[in-house]
Amino acid sequence: MLTIQIKDKLFHQYISEQEIQQRIQEIVSDLAKTYQDKHPVFVVILRGAFMFAADVLKNFNYPCEVEFVKLSSYAGMETTGKINVELPLKQTQIKDRAIIILEDIVDSGLTMDFFLSYINGMQPTSVALVSFLHKPSKQIKPIKIDYVGFTIPELFVIGYGLDYDGEGRNLGAVYQLA
Repeated sequence: MLTIQIKDKLFHQYISEQEIQQRIQEIVSDLAKTYQDKHPVFVVILRGAFMFAADVLKNFNYPCEVEFVKLSSYAGMETTGKINVELPLKQTQIKDRAIIILEDIVDSGLTMDFFLSYINGMQPTSVALVSFLHKPSKQIKPIKIDYVGFTIPELFVIGYGLDYDGEGRNLGAVYQLA
């Protein structure tokens, strides 16, 4: 079992790079069936979704646009419960467009509940949510996720965009706290 150390914690590999890339191919294939002729706007939620988004977008071979939004609600390993929009979107980028949100993880659903309200207020024609990871056991707010990469149990995970106190985002696989 591959184990790494980030700061004061040990992590074991949980999802390999190969498993991630295979699942991305499946998600992109599904997205292409629906959006190949709709010129969608992919909205990438920073920072966590950047690696997932890069791989999805490299494989989505149809006209599209990309926008970024930065939301924050975590400090260390815990959510603060307060969502901040640190890098906002402009309504002109969203209004009357098919939107595909790329998110790293939906756990409590609080951040995504907030964000869906925020983006729907900009009057898109449609909104689809693609989440790399989903932790249904942590979910407080009911959120419809249109495409899920992996459903995971109650674990603290890092890698592939997810971090522990700012570190580990650059790992190609996903690791769970030992």
